[in-house]
Amino acid sequence: MSITISQVIKHLEVLYPKHLAYDKDPIGLHVGNSNRQLTSVLVTLDVTLEVVEEAIKFGANLIVAHHPFIYRPLSQINTNTPKGKIIEYCLKHDICIYSMHTNYDIGKNGMNDLMADLLNLNGTRPLVATKREAYSKVAIYVPLTHAEVVKEALGNAGAGQIGQYSHCIFESQGTGSFMPLPGSQPYLGHVLELESVEEVKVEAVVQSSLVHQVIAMVKGVHPYEEMAYDVYSLDVTMPDAQYGLGRIGTLSETMLVTDYIEYIKKQFNLSHVRFVGKLDKKIKTVAVIGGSGGSYIHSAKSQKADLFVTGDLGYHDACDALDIGLNVLDIGHYAEVVMKQHVASLINEAFASQATAEIAKASTMTKDPYCVL
Repeated sequence: MSITISQVIKHLEVLYPKHLAYDKDPIGLHVGNSNRQLTSVLVTLDVTLEVVEEAIKFGANLIVAHHPFIYRPLSQINTNTPKGKIIEYCLKHDICIYSMHTNYDIGKNGMNDLMADLLNLNGTRPLVATKREAYSKVAIYVPLTHAEVVKEALGNAGAGQIGQYSHCIFESQGTGSFMPLPGSQPYLGHVLELESVEEVKVEAVVQSSLVHQVIAMVKGVHPYEEMAYDVYSLDVTMPDAQYGLGRIGTLSETMLVTDYIEYIKKQFNLSHVRFVGKLDKKIKTVAVIGGSGGSYIHSAKSQKADLFVTGDLGYHDACDALDIGLNVLDIGHYAEVVMKQHVASLINEAFASQATAEIAKASTMTKDPYCVL
């Protein structure tokens, strides 16, 4: 296996671009050197000393966490403290800590889509819009011999993603002409001689925020010393161009809230939940925000949700929910733990052709800090 830690990180950032994250959300690499060769990956909700010890035992040198390990800037690294000891262990064992937080919450097929699937919701859309993605078209000119590798690089870098389809690429043939000047080292032709080459124009739409990343990855496989390419801004609305926090959708059939709560407890493996509202209510439209969503009860109400599923509901938010007639189910912040297996599976699928065995696994040491007495 020849995979670097940075390759795994780059793949995750194609799926969940960093620009989707909230301002000042400290996502990204927190500890370590990502240029090292990857041994394996441990995925966790939170980074604790027990999780780091598990990574050492497992032989993982990359920990992918949802919650940022360093949320506030450190003024010192005291290895007598839990956080300092974690940093010490990671540096001693060459372990990187990487976090994807609100970019994973907001991104397509991220936390809130995962939770909406577990809630069996149909026709979902973002509950709280955060941004609309701008799109561009990238056109690459390449000799016939390298058309396939360029197309593969385009798709793998995130270009050609339209709705539920990836690698949507168009190509057309033509003749390219150029004259290498003194000092050049042409892949084809000779200095000061006009050269004509049968080429393919390979083009695909891409999120504008990913253009530089896509061009860099394609240059890595393109044979020419100077790659010819065009980038056009598109004045179009693409499918799924709207990004946002949370999801809202509908159930296939109307259910009693008590029956649906039992279903949710099974789906998330919960022993208990907290509920605000009317237990005899019938529900059809459901909103969800993973983590702490109490501040979004009015968003759920304004979009006519019959039930809002979230965590960390505060006392005053619960009172507000009662006042506006919104049913709220608090399944706890720890319900986000479902992300562990999801992210591990994404990594294993992406690198299956480069590894002889699965390279990522979900941590078994992630614990809910609360207990019910």
